[in-house]
Amino acid sequence: MKIRWNSGRYINIYEIETDPTNRDTLMGELRKNDPYVYDLRVESHRIELSYFYHINSKTIKRLGTNFFTSRIDFLQGATSFRFAHYLIRDERYWEAHEVLENQWQASTGIERATYQYIILLCVAGVHMQRGHSTIARNVIERANRLKICDTINNIDIASIKKKKLFDPFIPLNTLL
Repeated sequence: MKIRWNSGRYINIYEIETDPTNRDTLMGELRKNDPYVYDLRVESHRIELSYFYHINSKTIKRLGTNFFTSRIDFLQGATSFRFAHYLIRDERYWEAHEVLENQWQASTGIERATYQYIILLCVAGVHMQRGHSTIARNVIERANRLKICDTINNIDIASIKKKKLFDPFIPLNTLL
């Protein structure tokens, strides 16, 4: 397993409900006041903020206290599919894709393509959280062209693929 060390990258999770259409405005406001912020994703019941090293007092004042912080280097070292599954069910697609990359790199053949399929669905979920539905659709279409296993780690991947072919925008967390 290859671990990519990226010290200083973090994700804060905030229990803030916001309209996803306000994502770009909020991101612009945060970036204007805090050069360490580099991404914002809007989930159904909270937001995720990615940043380098630390966030400043203006960001803390704007968003309040986060309830959870994740270190990217920790996620890149995780290898548990169950942990990735938990993250997906919790709409934490960015984190899940980081965890799944180790399994993808360690696998071969159709199993590798199956992990790639799940990772691409996570990537599409991240794009949906950013409000980029066209990019999300393109990523899902690319994923659906992969030849994959019917099941992996007791997950019915064939059923997920069938549902994604019918409705690409059905949230991944509802399919697992």
